[in-house]
Amino acid sequence: MELEKKDKKEAFFLGWLGGVLFYLLLLHWILFANIEGAGKVWSIFAFFLLIAYLGVYFGVASFLSCAWKRPYLFPLFFTALEFFRSLSSSFGFPWGSLYYTHADAFYLNQIVSFLGPQVLTLAVLYINYFIYRGIKEKKNFSYAGGILLFLFLYSVFTIHGKKYPGDTQVALVQLNIPPFLKRYAPDSLKLERIKTYAREDACLIVFPETASPCYPGNSRKCRKFFEEISRGRTILMGSPDAEYGRDIKRYRFYNAAILFEDGRMGERYRKIYLVPFVERLPYDDIIPVLRKLDFGQGNYSPGKEYRVFRTSCGNFSCGICFESIFPRIYRRFVRNGAEFFVNITEDSWFGRTPGPYQHFSMARMRAVEYRRYMLRCGNTGITGIIDPYGRVISKLGLFEEGVVRGKIKRIREKTPYAVIGDFVGWMLLLFFSLSLFFTPKPYYKHRTAVVDKGARIGEGTKIWHFSHIMGGAEIGRNCVIGQNCFVGRRAKIGNGVKIENNVSVFDLVTIEDDVFVGPSATFTNDINPRAPYPKHGNWIPTLVKRGATIGANATILPGVTIGEWAMVGAGSVVTEDVPAYAIVYGNPARVHGYICECGEKLKFDGERAVCEKCGRRYEKKEGKVFPSESF
Repeated sequence: MELEKKDKKEAFFLGWLGGVLFYLLLLHWILFANIEGAGKVWSIFAFFLLIAYLGVYFGVASFLSCAWKRPYLFPLFFTALEFFRSLSSSFGFPWGSLYYTHADAFYLNQIVSFLGPQVLTLAVLYINYFIYRGIKEKKNFSYAGGILLFLFLYSVFTIHGKKYPGDTQVALVQLNIPPFLKRYAPDSLKLERIKTYAREDACLIVFPETASPCYPGNSRKCRKFFEEISRGRTILMGSPDAEYGRDIKRYRFYNAAILFEDGRMGERYRKIYLVPFVERLPYDDIIPVLRKLDFGQGNYSPGKEYRVFRTSCGNFSCGICFESIFPRIYRRFVRNGAEFFVNITEDSWFGRTPGPYQHFSMARMRAVEYRRYMLRCGNTGITGIIDPYGRVISKLGLFEEGVVRGKIKRIREKTPYAVIGDFVGWMLLLFFSLSLFFTPKPYYKHRTAVVDKGARIGEGTKIWHFSHIMGGAEIGRNCVIGQNCFVGRRAKIGNGVKIENNVSVFDLVTIEDDVFVGPSATFTNDINPRAPYPKHGNWIPTLVKRGATIGANATILPGVTIGEWAMVGAGSVVTEDVPAYAIVYGNPARVHGYICECGEKLKFDGERAVCEKCGRRYEKKEGKVFPSESF
């Protein structure tokens, strides 16, 4: 799509539509997710609202690229907005960020450990941009190839530069409890299944999100059960959690991960980035009235601490569910001392859709960015161990019950991205913000030209030295107004018109699209002017139809119509209407032949002519020439 040739509104709409279609294809599985009751209706409504909202980011990037008339800036604007979406779960939703398309391409995606994921998004967009330009302009693809080669070489040297052999045994338990049983089965059955898998011979045993059917932090019986099964081992348990808030005089509920080590309940991590409209309504803590709205969402509160669990198995942090799609969370974990990552999730409501596969791929990118092992544990899948380069060591598929076992290594060193953070993202966001305030005019005006207030000038038009455009004048898109020209307040000029130097277009002169006006041509609008007897705007209109050419120094008297694609010779004086496709010259101008739209003189054989240059066909009827398809 050539944004520089689009109207800004059209560019926004096309960008928004492209974004909507992108997310419709990416997230269509939400419509088929395992959601029951009234929540199903709300989920369908929320789905279409979500993709309409996410499409706005595509639309804004297209709008700004069009406004700047610089299509190569689209990747910068788009990536800045993609980074903005990753800053918060309340207004952001980085699911589907472009760099995730390369989660499997570990021989191309290692650059994210150096400068962050935004660089990979930029690379993807610019590769596509240069390929498009190469095809359109029939040039080579050296720029696209250069970017690909750089990504490949950097990734190869990174992967083969250092090995991270595992030395700590871990076990990830995929309980595979369907949503119906998880909700309605007796707690005793679920606890018995947990007890069975707690016997795994591993330094660390991980259970999925909300695996515990009870509240260990609030129920003595529940806590005692988990302390008993954790004797001699370390268990990380996904569990609900609650805390009485004296300030609000009610309980706050949390989605948590609780550590049990050698028969004792230890620290807990409370999920910080909650799923909007699923686990809570955004900003309901700031706007209390939102708590009265019921769309079937949960009533969870966000946690506040970026916890690092310090155990005999190593120091690790645990993101819960869709927190794995936010790079910033895991950077905080690394800076707080995490030596490997855990991500527990409950994806059973996704069903057998692309959702769980997309979710798993996104978790892999966190391993690459921070060069850490990622232990991902889901109730119904996908559960797996991911090495520091994003490669899957072992995994268990969807809706399978079992354990993923393996060895990992505790890593303390920090990647450049972990140290400098989202420097690239913030710089892009700064550039985006400045572009909003310093967006160039949609047309170019030389500093010596004068454009009065009220003149309407289309995008892409250029107005050169010492020209004067009066207020009220209308000039279309992609026109060229040469040096020392004048356009009156009631003159109208269409799109793609080229007016050479020293031309005056007075009031009531209308020039349609694609007209060429040669230097020093003159339009008039008064047949009998007298200085002492002004007409006070009662001028005579003149019309130049689409595609016509007016030669240098020609004079067009008022009241005439110059037909489509006609050609007026240099120095001519036009006193009467000129037929379409006619060649006229002289004083007064007379018809001396006919000309094709492409500019080639036509040679008629009787009443018909075929252009020798472009092959267009014409017929002459009653002294007028028309394009023809009949012969």
